[in-house]
Amino acid sequence: MLQRLIDRLETRWIAPAYSGWLIMGIAVFFFGAATNTLAGWLYVMSGVMFALLAIAAVLSPRNLQGIQVQRQPIRPTSAGSALLIDLTLENTTAQAKVLIQISDQIPSALGPSPEKAIAALKPHGTYQWRYELPTQRRGIYHWHHLQLRTAAPLGLFWSRRYHDGRVNAVVYPTILPLSHCPLLDQLGENSQFQWHQEQRTEAATEGLTRALRPYRWGDPTRLIHWRTSARYGELRVRELEHHTSGQSVTLALDTAATWDTEAFEQAVTALASLYHYALTLNLPVQLWTPKTGLLSERIAVLTTLAGVQIGDGQNGRSP
Repeated sequence: MLQRLIDRLETRWIAPAYSGWLIMGIAVFFFGAATNTLAGWLYVMSGVMFALLAIAAVLSPRNLQGIQVQRQPIRPTSAGSALLIDLTLENTTAQAKVLIQISDQIPSALGPSPEKAIAALKPHGTYQWRYELPTQRRGIYHWHHLQLRTAAPLGLFWSRRYHDGRVNAVVYPTILPLSHCPLLDQLGENSQFQWHQEQRTEAATEGLTRALRPYRWGDPTRLIHWRTSARYGELRVRELEHHTSGQSVTLALDTAATWDTEAFEQAVTALASLYHYALTLNLPVQLWTPKTGLLSERIAVLTTLAGVQIGDGQNGRSP
């Protein structure tokens, strides 16, 4: 109960440090002794101590004012690799900020909160903090706050403030480096000609045109039909016919089933590895889960596998 009160005081205003409690006790003792003895020097001593406490109570929270925090987006990584965290603190005031402790309030699943001490932040200056955060398990992690804490300049009162630092970190499942997989290898052998023919169609620049449509951001410029574009006054893109064999790979994960936690993690790792291996063979591959349905885009598949949990999509789509 006392600790909660101290935390609330420190966050909303200030909380005395050990030295603050000590000086406060001595000042009260001197003031009581001066009242009993009517000694002037005791009044002076207690008055000086109370003045120091008042100055520290004002300066400590002021030391955290005018600081802005900017956080860069976090690039996804795989389990076992490290997340690169990039933070920038900017002092928007004309006074230097000294002796500040930074603590990034990361989720407990990623470990204890990293901390960093700043000796001085120059007027209108910036400070960049980069650190690596090890990961052990896949997941999509969210955290919202960055904590700044100081007892400067006299060390008598602690003051703490939280800054908005919302960020999402995606940790993909481990992808095993498969050298071969008989199931997928045999699937590709029967239709090798069709796969190469489809690749030639995608790289084609003439012929096999199915229709013309308006240009969309991201369309390859080699597919622009310049003569038609000049006629209509806007870019038109050709849609080409695709030859497919009718065979594709669908990887399914039934999250609604009863799973052992470790077995479920192994299943997710297996799916991620098979998906990556199918891409290396240029096979059309999709992922199905009850919650998301069919997914084929690489980032969407890996993000889904990073965040999938047992019980997702209990009333989801049928396979």
